Amino acid sequence: MKFFEDFRFKRSLRDKVAQSKNEKAVMIVICVLMSLYALSLVVPFFFLVINSFKDDLEWLNNPLGFSTKPTIDTYIFVFEELRINGVGLGEMFLNSVLLSAGLTVFSMALTTAAAYVLAKYQFKGNKLIYSIVLISSMFPTIAALPATYRFMQQTHLLNTYIGMLLLQGGAFGGAFLYLHAYFKQIPWDYAESAMIDGASDFKIFVRIMIPLAKNGIITFTITRFLGFWNDYWYPSLFYNEHPTLAVGLSLINEWAFHQLRYTEMFAAMVITIIPVLVFYAIFQKQLLSNTVDGGIKS
Repeated sequence: MKFFEDFRFKRSLRDKVAQSKNEKAVMIVICVLMSLYALSLVVPFFFLVINSFKDDLEWLNNPLGFSTKPTIDTYIFVFEELRINGVGLGEMFLNSVLLSAGLTVFSMALTTAAAYVLAKYQFKGNKLIYSIVLISSMFPTIAALPATYRFMQQTHLLNTYIGMLLLQGGAFGGAFLYLHAYFKQIPWDYAESAMIDGASDFKIFVRIMIPLAKNGIITFTITRFLGFWNDYWYPSLFYNEHPTLAVGLSLINEWAFHQLRYTEMFAAMVITIIPVLVFYAIFQKQLLSNTVDGGIKS
């Protein structure tokens, strides 16, 4: 009997060692693949930066090396002198800030309020509204763009700030579904205790529920702001008279290709990337602390 027990123990130990080796091999492969992916992102940005400090002649003669005579003239020209359709890079930056900030605040306020009301208040049509939200999320919105454009044009909302808020500041979407589920699991005892003390529904929402859900709200606020900042299609179609950085960069690239001014294009790309890098550096802890195993933790 002891012989068989020793045999089973040795076999189990051998299997664990083999499994450990397999896991180690898988981790090595994953690390190599992720390292190659990281390099594929960093290397182009590296060459973009070093070429932005060259003039066009030096870039053509030495596209992969460091500049022998680095200059910031391209940055000065792009930021101070370059105008695309009469709009400079500074105005494009301001348009991006105003539009992204306004859309983020407006849409997150609507999303948070809608998720809370549907999660915590039972009324006629509650489940119907939630079902419509789920079903509508399955259909691509791009199919409605022609009708949307005509509607915006006929209502004189095209190229207006209010029009963009109404167009993109919707309450529903992925953030709504998450916050709805989050508010659903918050015990209603907190609200009942506040009601006994005379708190109104609005005060309960602002003073109790929002603080309890603040991690998810902050995370989606950050990601939504970045989404609006990087958005190209909606501003290019419905707000093209006030180009944002995403739209303006496309116009600058088109100008650079026609004028053969590639280093100016590189400098413009670097300038437009810097705000995103700074924004991520500020909020990376918040994003990473709320993201675990592909989901968002509270």
